[in-house]
Amino acid sequence: MKRRTVLMNLATSVVVIPATAGGGARQGLPGTAPEQPDESCARPLRGPHAEYFPNVVVSTHEGQKALFYDDLLRGKLVMINCMSVTSEATYPVTENLVKVQQLLGDRVGRDVFLYSLTLEPAADTPPVLQAFAKRYGVKPGWLFLTGEPALIDGLRDRLFAHGHSHDHTADPVQDCSRGLIRYGNEAVGLWGSVPARTEPEEIVKRFSWVEARALPPGPSQRKGPPIRA
Repeated sequence: MKRRTVLMNLATSVVVIPATAGGGARQGLPGTAPEQPDESCARPLRGPHAEYFPNVVVSTHEGQKALFYDDLLRGKLVMINCMSVTSEATYPVTENLVKVQQLLGDRVGRDVFLYSLTLEPAADTPPVLQAFAKRYGVKPGWLFLTGEPALIDGLRDRLFAHGHSHDHTADPVQDCSRGLIRYGNEAVGLWGSVPARTEPEEIVKRFSWVEARALPPGPSQRKGPPIRA
């Protein structure tokens, strides 16, 4: 399946993201962290589609640096959206996601992680994002991310489908990086999307669609009409 088709499917359903073409060679961007030959037993295993996500360095609103895949996605249940401090006035999303964080409660930062990727990394420096997060009462477990503009654009290209635009005042219907939220279970490779201004209760419900569940005891049972001879 070609990459564009995968991204368009992501806009409407929960899907499995395929690995990048070529059998596993990382498609490097400037600043991509090299793969380490030895995996630490203290870290979760890489997900089935780890090569899809650029492992670039990003900065958080808390003033820390992190590798996007290894530190923020690997083995986690996550929600990712795009925003900027200036565009919040014309297309507010953060206030809605604050309600999502409140509904998730102490799960945020424990087994669910929220990430907001700035559309304007040159303007939205860590101190600017820190003040923005404080204004909205953002609690731990939700990080606002910025970094080198070319690397941030590379992340947007991977995470969001057609309609990507560098005009951050564009209609969010056309620029889906502002109009959608990605949510996913990286450990098993299940991802989906939901409009960013969906009711918070519905956004929270979407996490249950990709969460790992224990299999019921006993043999599997076939559902549906009986098989006739």
